[in-house]
Amino acid sequence: MINVLAVTHHARENINPIRPEATQIIGLHKTGKVRVTVLCNPNSPLIALFESHGIEVFTDKLNKKLSLTTIKKIKYLIKEHNIKILHLLNNIACCNGAMAAIGSDVKVIAYRGQTGNMSRLDPMCYLTLLHPRLDKIICVAKAVELDLKSHLGRHKNKAVTVYKGHDSSWYQKPKADLSVLKLPGDSFIISLVANLRPRKGLSVLMEALSLLPEDTNFDVLLVGADPTSEKVQALIKSSGRVGRVHALGYRTDAPEVAAASHLTILPTTKREGLCRAVLEANSYGVPAIVSDTGGNAELVKDGHTGIVVPPSEPQLLANAILKLYNDRELCSLYGKNAKERAQNKFNVEQGVNATLNVYRTLLN
Repeated sequence: MINVLAVTHHARENINPIRPEATQIIGLHKTGKVRVTVLCNPNSPLIALFESHGIEVFTDKLNKKLSLTTIKKIKYLIKEHNIKILHLLNNIACCNGAMAAIGSDVKVIAYRGQTGNMSRLDPMCYLTLLHPRLDKIICVAKAVELDLKSHLGRHKNKAVTVYKGHDSSWYQKPKADLSVLKLPGDSFIISLVANLRPRKGLSVLMEALSLLPEDTNFDVLLVGADPTSEKVQALIKSSGRVGRVHALGYRTDAPEVAAASHLTILPTTKREGLCRAVLEANSYGVPAIVSDTGGNAELVKDGHTGIVVPPSEPQLLANAILKLYNDRELCSLYGKNAKERAQNKFNVEQGVNATLNVYRTLLN
């Protein structure tokens, strides 16, 4: 039996953004080969879920990158629970956990979820993913692993890829009711589900929309775009499609909104991981057009489950949209293929087995 301490922080009420991680922790515990203990923040919505599966949960504020109290708490749990693997699932956990592991023989694993924002010249990086106490870094996609290796020097073997697992049973809810939007019945519905930082490429999508023929009958649903934001409204206006682009704000039913669309798009310009929103849409049988950044090209198989375009190329994005708009049968086929691929390649079982293999490799 491998004793594992998983350290993580969750404050969002919506469980969807963190379901894969929680399910992996639970899946490892249920194998009977791993005994997982969890340290998380007191407000985590996952405490009851973990405890319902027999996982012992301890709490700490986990609100500072370096906290003497948190470091002491992790040191105590390592010793008292005979922890062999310390699994650190975000930057705060990594900073404190790596420090707590100094002087012990526990194996330390960190998590890396996206490309970019890393430099060997940045001292702060040595508190997280470049910390010398880390034994392995589990990356969410191969592109993330390769990017990280470029910063690891002679320690490239620390980085390894494990795809987060999703379960098809999560995606059985009815499609979101869009009747309040009063969309035309024959409209081709496009969704973009993202926390709309500039790098998510909203401006690229809006420019692509402006390049489509005027008689193109579509509506775009922007989940995560604040409808009161002047910047968002200015971008919508720049598309030339005011009235057909709808900023829906934050939605707890984001996967169901994507399920109600014909096509989902993620035009990220840089620094991407393995986009959960795209995987959720795929799980509902909705194909995707994504830019070739981070793990997007691993998630979407170009010409089979969707289309991959170069980043920051509005004309190419417009061409891809128009291709699926004009060929609804192809769009449906891509969606069917995407659902099958999500079930076969990105399921919970493969994530649990791959993580367990990382644990065993370290301990052997």
